[in-house]
Amino acid sequence: MKIIFIKNAVETLGYFSEQLAAAFQELGYDTYFVDYDDLVNTVDGISRFVKAGETWLCTFNFIGLSGEEIFIEENGRYIWENHGIACINILVDHPLYYHSKLAGPPVSDMRIFCIDRDHVIYMKRFYPALQVDFLPLAGNCIKKQNGKKWELKNIPYQNRKYDIVFTGNYTPVEHLYREIDRQGVEYRTFYYEIMEDMKVHPAVSVDQMLETHIRRDLGEVPEEELRAAFAGMVFIDICMRSYFRGEIIKCLAEHKIPVHVFGANWEKLDCENQDYIIKNGREVDSVTCAEAIADAKISLNIMPWFKDGAHDRVFTAMLQHTLSLTDDSRYLKENFTDKKDLVYYSLEKREELPELVNELLQKPDACMEIAERGYGKAVREHTWRQRANEIIFHIIY
Repeated sequence: MKIIFIKNAVETLGYFSEQLAAAFQELGYDTYFVDYDDLVNTVDGISRFVKAGETWLCTFNFIGLSGEEIFIEENGRYIWENHGIACINILVDHPLYYHSKLAGPPVSDMRIFCIDRDHVIYMKRFYPALQVDFLPLAGNCIKKQNGKKWELKNIPYQNRKYDIVFTGNYTPVEHLYREIDRQGVEYRTFYYEIMEDMKVHPAVSVDQMLETHIRRDLGEVPEEELRAAFAGMVFIDICMRSYFRGEIIKCLAEHKIPVHVFGANWEKLDCENQDYIIKNGREVDSVTCAEAIADAKISLNIMPWFKDGAHDRVFTAMLQHTLSLTDDSRYLKENFTDKKDLVYYSLEKREELPELVNELLQKPDACMEIAERGYGKAVREHTWRQRANEIIFHIIY
């Protein structure tokens, strides 16, 4: 089997593609990259790489499948279709973000993977004609060269630079609320009621919460109209992600616990103790994020509203021998035990987080033991090589 990947369209997704391609190469598969920094030449090279019936495109979030002119040939079809290339499409956000693409004419021979089991259920309910499976994200590895060998980087725990890091950007919720405030009074009231409900019940998935409020106000709604309504309210998901991201970092800072943040816009967080939010650059790439986690004792994760899945921050921390501190999900609780492989905190009881962090920082030996057990589990079950094997299993069997 031969596999085509895409890079330099979205930095994070290109990085995932490079990690996954390296895993497929280790398993003996030929890989090829379409490079957004050299599109004309690398798209031209597809025809020389492809072997009809034995080649797949492996992409994320419909990149290469969104009607991009460079991938459409003279007959109006995608280059993938003309060359008999099947498509693996991994969605790393909720499917409601991709309604227009999912509801349109399907790309022939496309298999979709979702990173949250709730997303799979959603897809099977609203887009039953599509082939969908569950595929969690994986951890990103930092390797160093030792002679002719490459080894996973491991900074001794006691020598690490940072006590606690968070890797990710911040979007000021005030900017998002201003968009809502431009709506009519009735819509504003409806949207704010949903968001207040989500703040009180953060264990509920976004589509479940939206459906509850829509049906409460409108009664029975046809499925087609319901999924279109969900797609029109993606900003609520963005608002909730930003709200809780800001609240968790602010909670630590206001208890005078320094947090090293790697990402943009943290200076815009409304927090009295900004000195305890230590900014390390603005937009940072995936390698910089992984290196920061590798030099930390605790890696903080704030889930982007995945209620039955996981974020790559969790597994990346484990693969760097770093303690992963995260809010939970059903998938994580099934696979990892609190204070054994990682440590959970509660979004509902976030006022308890500062005390938990202080306890962890006062017990470095116990933290190191948790981190090592997390590493053992992640290296066995949550690398991109395991995900490559899962993809092969699904598309072959």
